[in-house]
Amino acid sequence: MNRARLVPLISICLAAALMLGAANAGKVDGTFVVAKTDAKLQYARATHAVLDEKGKSGYAILLSARPAEGDISAWRTGEPSERGSFIYLMLEKSGAVWIAELGHSAAKSGRFGVLTEVKVDGFKFEGNRLTGRLKTDGEQEFTEDRYSIDLTFDVPLEDNK
Repeated sequence: MNRARLVPLISICLAAALMLGAANAGKVDGTFVVAKTDAKLQYARATHAVLDEKGKSGYAILLSARPAEGDISAWRTGEPSERGSFIYLMLEKSGAVWIAELGHSAAKSGRFGVLTEVKVDGFKFEGNRLTGRLKTDGEQEFTEDRYSIDLTFDVPLEDNK
């Protein structure tokens, strides 16, 4: 095959691979605001998770401003000064919030854990994807920080069992 035909063929293959990767990648849209600053979360990953010592199963979801590599559970105790802004969730199979760790680069408290202040609406697990809307009822307060969340997520489950 001559070079004039090979270059467009390679370009088409690369574009198809990128589109396939984008279709399988997680996405997050909306806002996570602390001190009037949006975290600009744009990456999403999800795995199966064990929620308690009795073996109750659920999901771990990471929504982050920076890409995450490796085991996402390390983000649960991460600091936004090191990792950037993030939300680490552990959800029951029904989508009820088990744990929510919030880390925002503008937060005076750095990372903080909340539970009843955040809710997941419209949670679904279909076709190996988790979708839902994470939100607070308006602006909330944690120590010296005021925050609000209104995000939607659509993320593939990485280790489907």
